[in-house]
Amino acid sequence: MAVISRTRSPQLSGLDLTLGSISWANRDNIKLEDGVFSTAVPDGPYGGWTYYLTASNFGFSIPTYDIVKGIKVEIKRKASGGILGDYSVKLIKGGVIGGTEHGLAANWPTVNEYATYGSSTDMWGLAWDPADINAITFGVGISVGFPWDGDGIAYIDYIKMTVYSRASIKSQLILISDDV
Repeated sequence: MAVISRTRSPQLSGLDLTLGSISWANRDNIKLEDGVFSTAVPDGPYGGWTYYLTASNFGFSIPTYDIVKGIKVEIKRKASGGILGDYSVKLIKGGVIGGTEHGLAANWPTVNEYATYGSSTDMWGLAWDPADINAITFGVGISVGFPWDGDGIAYIDYIKMTVYSRASIKSQLILISDDV
């Protein structure tokens, strides 16, 4: 049975205030890959980290009996004026941020480029079924850390997500019975 991949863009963006203290401006700009950014700037000289910028409602329609095999998130981002990077990158299941931490240790680049989190076999430390993935509350949250001198601006252009699944025996039997 072949693994099927589906890539989608978020329809909703927002903030989750469970982490950080620095806000994101123009959050809806993460929905399109167009060089127009959502930005975060520290409001003082002591750095810190951002609230989670969230992307959700990806519009997946994974068949009910498919088996989720992995989830990959790609975030097109850059930094200017300082050295900053991921503080936390986690998935959102049922509207709650959780699972395995996927923030990368490297500093963000000064040119707009993608970072990849997860893979075709990475479940992010959570159990997934199609209903979880298809829910409008399914998504990803990212928080960015700033240096203690408070310099820098974080830019996010676009977030996309790919879900990998394969048909289960049960879904194949349903397809066969529908054809008869």
